[in-house]
Amino acid sequence: MESRTQYILDAFADLRHRIAEHDPFNQPELAEEEIDFLAKWDELVKSIQENSHDYTFDAQEVLSRFIRCYANLVPLIKRELLWFVGGECLHFLGDEEITLYQQLEDRLYELDSQHQSYDISKEIAALRGLSTQIH
Repeated sequence: MESRTQYILDAFADLRHRIAEHDPFNQPELAEEEIDFLAKWDELVKSIQENSHDYTFDAQEVLSRFIRCYANLVPLIKRELLWFVGGECLHFLGDEEITLYQQLEDRLYELDSQHQSYDISKEIAALRGLSTQIH
């Protein structure tokens, strides 16, 4: 699996784990809306794992719905996930973040053209001038 796709898959898995600790997802019985939302999430993860050509559209839909319906949980999203998914998710990023992620794209392109392997999390941290990833 391509590193970007793997990063997106890992970020969604991490976010799914993190939201399970918060209301309304930490309730013993979920409302129909949350059950439907998590079913869409599971379909998305399967689509990413299968590297479906249109998984980014589904990812945009899931993230946008998450932001609209669960605004209190938005800080749990890794900001770079919004960048990698793109589309309307880019509207949730600030100008400084967009500049940072454009620099990241340039760096990843450079590494790809030199056929060098990389860890996206480390590249993001390096651009931010940090030793650990912050989201």
